[in-house]
Amino acid sequence: MQVDKYKRNGRDGMKKIFNLNFLLLLVVSVLLVGCGKDNAKEANADGKVTVRAAIDTAAGGSFQIRAANTNDDFLKNKLDVKLSNFAYGIDTVNAVLTKQADTGLAADYALLNSLNRGDFVVVSSLTGSDKDFNSVSLTEILAVKGIDKPANIKGKKIGVAKGTVSEYHWAKYLEHYGISEKDVKYIPYSTPDEAIVGVKKGDMDVVLGSGALIEKFKSIDGVHEIDRLSSVPDLNIASYLIVDRAFAQANTEAITGFIKGIEKGIEFVESNPDGTADIAYEELKVTKEDVLLDLKRQNFTLGFTKEDYEHLTKMKAYLLEKGILKEDYDLDAKLFLEPAKQAVPDAVTY
Repeated sequence: MQVDKYKRNGRDGMKKIFNLNFLLLLVVSVLLVGCGKDNAKEANADGKVTVRAAIDTAAGGSFQIRAANTNDDFLKNKLDVKLSNFAYGIDTVNAVLTKQADTGLAADYALLNSLNRGDFVVVSSLTGSDKDFNSVSLTEILAVKGIDKPANIKGKKIGVAKGTVSEYHWAKYLEHYGISEKDVKYIPYSTPDEAIVGVKKGDMDVVLGSGALIEKFKSIDGVHEIDRLSSVPDLNIASYLIVDRAFAQANTEAITGFIKGIEKGIEFVESNPDGTADIAYEELKVTKEDVLLDLKRQNFTLGFTKEDYEHLTKMKAYLLEKGILKEDYDLDAKLFLEPAKQAVPDAVTY
C-alpha cells in the first residue's frame, strides 16, 4: 500500500509538471504569434496586403482614393484596401491612433496638433496649393443679414469646425483685420449639416463656406458672401496622408503601391469628373452638382516638397507661439518619405 501511495504521488507530480510546461509553451507560442503579427506584413492567402484606409466624407470626400478603389488601381498593386468613412480628417487621425485604421488623412492644422499624440508618420501630401492654384481662393466668408463687411464680424457668433484647420484660418483672418478673438464668440460644430442648422436657427452669424456647401448656406434667407479667405496674404491649406509607423515600416512596398494607386485615382478624377460624380453618389449619395462644385476647389497632389516642409514648419511655430500646441517635437522625425520617393520620385523635393 505504501508503494502504491508513492507511485500515485509520483504520477500526480509528473502530471503537474507536464501541465505547467504545456501551459508555459502555450503562453510563449501566443506571444510569438502576436509579435509576428505586429511586425510581419498583413498578407491575404493570395499574397495581397490588407490596408485599412480611413477617409473623409465632408472635407473633400477623398474622391481620388474612392476612384482608385472603384477602378481596382489598388488591387493592381496587390493591395486589398478596405475603406472606412469618417466625417473629417481629424476623425481619420483618431482612427489611426486607436488602431482602427492603418492610414488616414489630415489637413495641416489637425495634423500638427496630433503628431505628438501617437506614433504615426507623414508619407505624402494629398492636396495643396501651387503656383497656379491657391487652395483657399474659393473659400468664402458667409454671413447673415446685417453683416456686410469683415469689420462687422466683431461681436458676432462664428461657426467653426472644431479640431480642424478652420480654427487656424479664423485666427489668421481675424488677425488680418485687427479683430481680437476675445471680441467674437466661437460656436463649434462637428458636421456641415450641424453648421447649416446652426445658421438657420440663428446660433451662428458667420461661417466659412467652400465647394457645394456655399450654395447650401446661401439658400438660407439673408446669407451672403462678404469676403474671401484668400484676402489673407500667404494663407493656404494642405492635407497629408498619414500611416501608422509600425505598419509603414513593415509594409513600405505596400504603401508605395497605395500611393501609386492614388496617383491613378487623381488621373481619373481630373479626366473624368462625371465618372467621379457617379462614384460619389454611389458611395455617399452626394449629387452630381455638389461633387462638381467640390472638385473645383480641390488641387490633388502627391509627394512632399520643400514648400510642404516650410508650410508645416511655419504653422507649427504659430501653434507653439499661441500655446495651442503645448509641446514641441521634431517634424523630421515624423516624416517617412521612402514610399513616396519610390512611387512619385519627381514629386519629392525635400
